[in-house]
Amino acid sequence: MTGHDAITDLLRQEEAERTRVMLNATPLACTFWDENAKLLDCNQEALSLFGVSSKEEFIRRFYEFSPAPLSVAEYLREALRSGRTVFEWTHRTAGGDLLPAEVILVRVAWRDGFRVVGYTRDLRKIKATEARMQEAHDRSRELEVQKRAAQAASEAKSKFLASMSHEIRTPMNAIIGMIDLMRTDNLDETQMSFLTDIKKMSHALLQIINDILDFSKIEVGKLDLVPVHFSLFELYENICSVSRFATGSKDLEFRHSFDPRMPAVVYGDDIRIRQVITNLVNNAVKYTKEGYVDFAIRRLDAGGEDSFAIVVKDTGIGIKEEDFPKLFGSFQQLDSAANHGIAGSGLGLAITKQLVSMMRGRISFQSVYGEGSEFTVRLPLVPGDPGKVERRELKSRVLVSPDVRVLVVDDNYINLKVALAFLALHNIHGEPAENGAEALEKIRRKPYDLVFMDHMMPEMDGVETVKRIRRLEQPWAAAMPIIALSANAVSGAKETFLAAGMNDFISKPIDAGELNRKLVRWLPADKIAGVADPAAGKPAPADQDLVINRALGIGRMGGDAVLYEQLVKTFQEDHREDAVKIQEALDRGDHDSALRIAHTLKSAAAFIGALRLQALAGALEKALRENRPAAGMKLLPELGGEFRSLLQALNGGGGHAGRSPQTPAAGAIPRQDRDGSGPAENRKRALGLLETLIPLLRSGNTRSLEYLPDIEALLGEAGEGESSSSLEKQLEDFEFQHALETAMAMQGRLLAEAVE
Repeated sequence: MTGHDAITDLLRQEEAERTRVMLNATPLACTFWDENAKLLDCNQEALSLFGVSSKEEFIRRFYEFSPAPLSVAEYLREALRSGRTVFEWTHRTAGGDLLPAEVILVRVAWRDGFRVVGYTRDLRKIKATEARMQEAHDRSRELEVQKRAAQAASEAKSKFLASMSHEIRTPMNAIIGMIDLMRTDNLDETQMSFLTDIKKMSHALLQIINDILDFSKIEVGKLDLVPVHFSLFELYENICSVSRFATGSKDLEFRHSFDPRMPAVVYGDDIRIRQVITNLVNNAVKYTKEGYVDFAIRRLDAGGEDSFAIVVKDTGIGIKEEDFPKLFGSFQQLDSAANHGIAGSGLGLAITKQLVSMMRGRISFQSVYGEGSEFTVRLPLVPGDPGKVERRELKSRVLVSPDVRVLVVDDNYINLKVALAFLALHNIHGEPAENGAEALEKIRRKPYDLVFMDHMMPEMDGVETVKRIRRLEQPWAAAMPIIALSANAVSGAKETFLAAGMNDFISKPIDAGELNRKLVRWLPADKIAGVADPAAGKPAPADQDLVINRALGIGRMGGDAVLYEQLVKTFQEDHREDAVKIQEALDRGDHDSALRIAHTLKSAAAFIGALRLQALAGALEKALRENRPAAGMKLLPELGGEFRSLLQALNGGGGHAGRSPQTPAAGAIPRQDRDGSGPAENRKRALGLLETLIPLLRSGNTRSLEYLPDIEALLGEAGEGESSSSLEKQLEDFEFQHALETAMAMQGRLLAEAVE
C-alpha cells in the first residue's frame, strides 16, 4: 500500500467515525435494514429508547419489540419501491411499556444495491400532550353540553314560570279587581273585616308571586334597571303614607325624616328603589310587635362621592348573631320559633341585596337580638332634571270623549269584565273580544284608539295576534297602539311583547293608577275630555236637617248621578220594611237579626245621604249592641216615621237636594197610561225607547241605565220579552256593545213588523 493509499484509508476511517459519532448523537432511533427486511445495525439512541444494552440484543429481539413482522416487512418493501414511507407504529420496550412512535423509512444506495434506513421518533410526550388536549377538549365539550343543558333548563324554568305566572296571576287579577270594584256600603262590620282581610291576603299572595318572579329574573340575569328622572321626596311621602297605616294597625309608632339637602329630582330606577325601601320597611313592621319603626333618607357627604342612605330602624325581635351569615340567603326565614305565624317567601332581603348591588350600592345592618335592627342602604346620588320627570302620579282620573274606541281582548270572561269595568270609570265604552280571531275581525272592520291584548289565549295567543294585526292591509293596523294586558310578568315578557309589535305593557292585576297613566300616554290628546273632580268622592257638606242629602250621596258614588239614582231605587226596594222586620225580630227574641238589620240600614242610609235615618239606625244599633232592647224598642216608632218621610221625599216631596228619581232625564220616554193600547201603539212606544237608547249605547253612556225600568215594560208589551231580559242583563253588566247589538236587532224586527 502506497503512502497515498494509506492516507486515503485513514481519511475514510475518519469519515466513517464522524458518521458513526453523528449517528449515535442523533436524538432519533436509527436502524439499518437489508432488502430482505433483516435488521443489520442501529445507533445508540435505539438501544436507549428500547431499553437494551447491546446491538446484538436489539437485533435479536427486535420483533419482540415490534410485533407483526409481516407488516414491518410490507413497510420496508414499500420504502424500497417508492423511496420513502412515513407511518405511526406502537412498539414495546424491553420492560414491556408501550412505545408509540413515528417511523420514517428511507431507501438508500448501498454498494451493489439498496438498503433501508429507519428513523424512529418517540411520541410518548406528544401523545401524552395530545391526550391531555383531547381530555381538555372532551371536558370542554362536556361543559358545553352541560351549559346548553343548563340553558335549556333555564329556558324551561322561564317557560314554566311564565305559565305559572299567568295561571296564578289570572285568578288573582279577578279577585283583586272584583274586590276593588265591589259594593261595600251594605256590609256589616264583621263582613267588612272579612273583606279587608281578603284584600290584604290577596295582595300578600301577589307579593310572594312577584318576589319569586323577580328572583328568577335575577338568577338568569334578565332583570334590567330602567333609570328615570323622578322626585325621591314624592316616593318617600307615598311610602310614608302606606307605612303609617301598616304601623297604626299594629299600634306601632312610625317615625320618618327626609334630608332637606337632597336634590328635588334624582336619576335612577324609581321602581327598584321603591322596592328596596318597601322590602325593608315591611320587614321592620312585620317583625316588630311594639315600639316604633323609623324610616329615614339622608344625604351622605363622606367618602368623596355623592351618595344617599336609606335607613330603616325598628325595635323588633332582632336577629341572632349566628343567623347573620344567613340573612340575605334565598328562601330563608330566621328564628322560626320566634317568627311563628309570620308569613313570607324568605326572598325579600335576598332580592333587596341583589337590587342594591345592581344599582352599585351597598347594604349593611346592625342588630341586637331582642332589641331591634337597623338596615342601611347606600346608593349613588345622581341629581336629575326636573324637566324630564317621568311616571308622575296622576291625582285625578282622566275622562275621555264619547267617540273613543277601545278594544279589550281576553279569553277569560271575568278578566274581561274587570277590565271593562275599570275602563268604564274613565267613561270608556270598551268593546270586548274573547280571542285573537275575533280581535282580528274587529280590527279589519274599523280602527281603535287603543287595544288591550291578553297574552296567553288558546289557539292564537296575544303575541301571534299582534303580529297578524301589524300585517293587515288596513292603514290603521300598523300604527294603532296596542298594550299587553297580561298576568305573564316573568323575565323577558315585556321585551317579547314589544318585539311582537306591542307598544306597552300592563301587568295583571290591573292597577288603577297605572291604567290611568297608560290612557294619558296612548290615547289621542284631543280625546281626553278632562278629569274627574278630585273631590267627587269626598262627602258633600252634611246638612243634618235634610231628609236626604242627594249631593252627599252622589259625591259618595264618585259623582255618578245615574248610578246614585239606581242605588236609591235599590234602597227603597230593600229597606222599606226594615222597621217592621226589626220589630218582629225583637218580638221573637232574635236579637242578632235585629242588630244586623239596624247596622245594614245605618250603612245604607249613610251611603245615599239620608243622615237623619242614619243617626236613628245608629242609635238603635248601639242600644242593641249594648244589650238594651227596651231602649231600642222606644226608637222604633221614630225610625218608622223618619222612613216614611224619606219615602215621601224620594217620591216627589221636599226635603232633599237635586233631581228626584221620578223626574225624567232629558229625552226619557214619558210615563203613559198604557190601558187600551193595541199592538201598533205598543210597537210605537217600544221603537221610541230604542231610538233614544241606541245612541246612548253606541257611545257607552251610563245614562242608558236610566231606562232600565222602561225596558221590560215597553219592550215586553211589544212582544220582545226574551230579548228585553237579555238587554237588561247586558246593561247591568256594562256590556254596552252587546246591549247595542240586542237593541238594534229588536229595532230591526219591530220596524219590519210595522211595514207588514
